[in-house]
Amino acid sequence: MDRLRVEKYSPTLCSPLYVVGLAGPSDFGRITAKMLIDRVGARLFCELYSRHFPDHVTIAEDGTCRLLRYEFFESSLSSPNMLIACGDDGINFENPESAFDVLDEIVQLGKKYRSSTLILIDALHLEDGELTYVAATTRKITKNMESRGAKVMKETHLLGPAGIVLGMCRLYSLSAVGIFPTLTRPEIEVHAEETLKLIEESFNLQYPEKTTL
Repeated sequence: MDRLRVEKYSPTLCSPLYVVGLAGPSDFGRITAKMLIDRVGARLFCELYSRHFPDHVTIAEDGTCRLLRYEFFESSLSSPNMLIACGDDGINFENPESAFDVLDEIVQLGKKYRSSTLILIDALHLEDGELTYVAATTRKITKNMESRGAKVMKETHLLGPAGIVLGMCRLYSLSAVGIFPTLTRPEIEVHAEETLKLIEESFNLQYPEKTTL
């Protein structure tokens, strides 16, 4: 098995925003994605497994185990519609071949469902104040983010999975932006709230109304 994509069903979505939360050293992207999944009432519809993931399983509280995986969620109730991807904590890529193989699958899913924009979420560990950096495939996106207080990355390199995803999106003509807050405080949830607020304002994201019994 090189990779295995297990689709539980095929959702019907209209130009969804596609949020990819990377599980880096701080787990920031995954935590932020999980918060967004709860707010938009997203449902799990697809899982991705790969031989490139580390050679161990996760064991739940009830003693059951499973392979590491990326999970994909969807919501047709939010405006715009949403795709959300996040992987298990501990997934890493030991060589460029494995990274390109898995991340290409993630980007291609966005192409399959005709995503309007891919929004990648990760974090930077810098000591330069409360800043949120962005990099994008078009100047139009960076100007939008800059007008809302984000700082645009300039004349540098973006290493690792984050850079590969954005580079692939540029290659495939998929609009994309990476959002990278500097984690200067221990409260990850506070940074996650600020990142979600930036997404909400930049893309006019409206959450579905929650019904009460």
